[in-house]
Amino acid sequence: ENIFQKAKDLGADLVGSLRIEQLEKNPRAIEEINKIDSGARSILVFAVRMVSSSIACAQKNIRIPQFSTSLLYNELGRINFALMKELDERGFSACPVPTYLPVPMDAHTQGLIAELSLRELGYLAGLGVIGKNRLLITKEFGPRVRLGAILTSAELDPGEPLNQDLCGDCELCIKSCPSGALRKKGEEASKLCARQNLKYGLPGLIRFAIKLIKAPSEDEKINLILSPEFWEYWQNLNMGIFYYCFNCLNSCPIGK
Repeated sequence: ENIFQKAKDLGADLVGSLRIEQLEKNPRAIEEINKIDSGARSILVFAVRMVSSSIACAQKNIRIPQFSTSLLYNELGRINFALMKELDERGFSACPVPTYLPVPMDAHTQGLIAELSLRELGYLAGLGVIGKNRLLITKEFGPRVRLGAILTSAELDPGEPLNQDLCGDCELCIKSCPSGALRKKGEEASKLCARQNLKYGLPGLIRFAIKLIKAPSEDEKINLILSPEFWEYWQNLNMGIFYYCFNCLNSCPIGK
């Protein structure tokens, strides 16, 4: 109760936890946890809401929701580290689950799968349900939250997954998806989403590098380097924010 209250005092809007054994149906997650902290007993999960009006203008000025998201990740980091210190001072282990970067970079994951799924942790901790947009949907804020999590040896009181269908017959997110990703499943859906949402992230950078290498003349190579497209990659790499689509967040009526 103390650590939950501490999280709220620090600015978390939702707080919960789960026991490691709740992930027993996900052997990869258990394996990753054991690599990080074999003594972990619980996972503290918290959510900070987005400011809806700051992402609502995404189609008119993408920089605003991008910067707002960057600020939100800074806030998550502040809360995360303060909670880690609190747990550490009480004699418990505290290992953060990376919020968004870095992620493993190898041929198998292609940089798209992190150690643990924050949305799965949020669901198991009782913060929300997985919606048709494949995001964690909370009753209070819909999908407009970002999550943080900490592995700890503290035995925290676990939450229970919500046994509710918050989406019902609504398909606004599916209809709003510009890439059609929400009509697909598995790897195909991920690739379609990444092509739209991360077009100036790693997938786009790879395409640009290939285009640069194949440019037939030095002048064309120079023009590519001097193009706004290249500047966009440079800017995103410096900021660490690559999101270019907020449709599934803005279209969801839950929590508005």
